Amino acid sequence: MSSAIRLYLSRHGRTHWNELGRFQGRTDVPLDDVGRGQARDFAQQIRGRVDAIVASDLLRASESAHIIAECLRVPLLALDADLRERGYGVFEGLTRLECEQQHPELWLEKRRDRNIEPPGGEPRAEVIARMQRGLARAVSLMRGRYENGLIIGHGSSLRMFLEVLTGGPVESIGNMQYREVLHDGERFVHVSDPQRNSA
Repeated sequence: MSSAIRLYLSRHGRTHWNELGRFQGRTDVPLDDVGRGQARDFAQQIRGRVDAIVASDLLRASESAHIIAECLRVPLLALDADLRERGYGVFEGLTRLECEQQHPELWLEKRRDRNIEPPGGEPRAEVIARMQRGLARAVSLMRGRYENGLIIGHGSSLRMFLEVLTGGPVESIGNMQYREVLHDGERFVHVSDPQRNSA
């Protein structure tokens, strides 16, 4: 078995809050029916490419992971709190319009810099540190047993991890879209031409 482990880093399926454009963050929102269908469709698209799954413990990610694991008949190894979405502080639970109305100056800053840390929000450095811990744990769980893993996480926290890895901006990840990274036995390496499927 190769020492390299390929990880498909995927965002969970759609929720009702996604449809409304609300910032979810740490709020534990379930998938909606569209999201459950996206997870089933995504499972068919990656059939034969994934040996095991690790997911965030938030419901929208864990539910996506359970659906995919059942469809593919692969193990769900762990639900890890370190893979959660970033906390959005005063923006959490609000739509973009509500953010603009309730926090106009802060929202203007957010539009200039999507990584801004709103009051009460989780600092970017903390998000990146815990994502690195969670993904390193996932690799440890797979090492010597599986070569291709699926990580079900969240749009902003996955993007922040990838921006550190690539050294530049990363496009937003849609529901049940993914990016690929390799762990070469020592470190994570970005796959230069990631799939951008749109399940």
